Amino acid sequence: MTITSLNTVAVAGTKTWNYVRLETDTGISGTGEAHPGVGICELIERRLAPLLVGADARNVEPLVQRMLTSNTGDSSGGMLVGAIGGVETALWDLAGKALGVPAFRLLGGAYRDRVRLYADVGRGIGMENTPSSWRERAREAANEGFDAIKFDIDHSADELSHDLLARGLSRAELEFMTELVAAARAGAGEHVDLAIDCHGIYQVRDVLLLAERLAPFRLMFLEDPVPPENTAALAKVTRSTPIPICTGEWRYRRDGFRDLIEQQACDLVHVDVAATGGMAEAKKISDLADLYYLPFAAHNITSPLGLVASSHVCAAVRNLNSMELPYHSDQVAWRWDLVRSPEPLIAGGRFVVPQGPGLGVELNESVVNDHLAPGSAPL
Repeated sequence: MTITSLNTVAVAGTKTWNYVRLETDTGISGTGEAHPGVGICELIERRLAPLLVGADARNVEPLVQRMLTSNTGDSSGGMLVGAIGGVETALWDLAGKALGVPAFRLLGGAYRDRVRLYADVGRGIGMENTPSSWRERAREAANEGFDAIKFDIDHSADELSHDLLARGLSRAELEFMTELVAAARAGAGEHVDLAIDCHGIYQVRDVLLLAERLAPFRLMFLEDPVPPENTAALAKVTRSTPIPICTGEWRYRRDGFRDLIEQQACDLVHVDVAATGGMAEAKKISDLADLYYLPFAAHNITSPLGLVASSHVCAAVRNLNSMELPYHSDQVAWRWDLVRSPEPLIAGGRFVVPQGPGLGVELNESVVNDHLAPGSAPL
C-alpha cells in the first residue's frame, strides 16, 4: 500500500485547525488532524511529505521514526511533533480502513466504547469573569449532562494583580478567585466534578495559597499550576496540596513525560494526542504512567476530527480518567459539521467512540472548503 500523495488544508475555527490526507495506490485514503496553529500545513508539505511519498503506508511506526530522525534538532517537541501527530493519525486511519477494523483495535483493543468527558467551558457566560457568569456557565454545562467541568482561572482578576509578570497572586486576586470557584461549585452542584486550569503561570508559593483556598471545593484536579519546565517545582506543589495536580499538555513524546512520571511529580498525566506525536505515542505514555498507577487524561484543542482520534486512544488505555471537550468552541456553530459520523459523537456527557474502520468518521470536505484559513487551498 504505497503512499502516492499527501495534501493538507487549514480551517479557520477557534484556532487554525490543520488536516492532512494521505492517498495510496490502492485507492484507500487516510485523514488526520495535526496540532492547531499557523504554519503546520506548510511544515507537513515541505518537510514531511518528501519522506512519505513512495513509502509503504502500513509501516506506521517506522515512518514516524523516519520523520523524527530525518529532522535532527527539531524532533523533541513543538511544531514538528505536532505536524507528525496529524500524519501519524492519518496513517492509522489508513491502516484501519485497509484491515477493516477501528483504530483502537490496532492500539490493543477497547476497554470502553464511551469516554468520560470533562467540558472545558473556559470562563463564565460570555467568557466573563464574574461569580454570576461562572455560576450560570457551570449550571448550563451540568444541565447538558456533563458530570465534569473545567474553568480557566488564570487572568481572571488581572486588575487586582501587583505585577502580571511576576507570577505572583495578590491577596485580592486570591479572594476573588475563591469567589469564582465557589460560584462555579454552586452552579455545578455537589455531584459534578470541577477542575481548574492555571495555564502554568504562577509561582510555587502563591499557587499553594490558591490551592489552600480551593481545597474545600473538592476539585477533580488543578491543572498546570506552575510553568512546565521545572519538574522539581511541580513535584513540590503536588506533595503540598490535597488537590490532584494534572499536567502535561506542554510535554512531548515519552521523553518529555519520563521524569514527570518516574518522579511522580503530578497526580494525572495530561496528554495531547495531536501535540505529542500521535495516537501510538500517546498510548505509550499512558502505559508508562500506568506502571506508576497514574491516571491518564486527554488534553484537546482540536476540531471534532482530532477529538475522534483522541477517543480511540482513550478507548485503548487502561488508566483513563477523562477526555477534554473544548466546550467553549461551540461558539463555532458549524464545528460538528466538519465530520460525517454515522451517529452522534456525544451522548449523555460521554464521547461515543466510532466503531467503523480507521477513525470511523470522514472529513466533510464541503464544510472544510467553506471555512478555509487565509492562504489555504481546498482539499
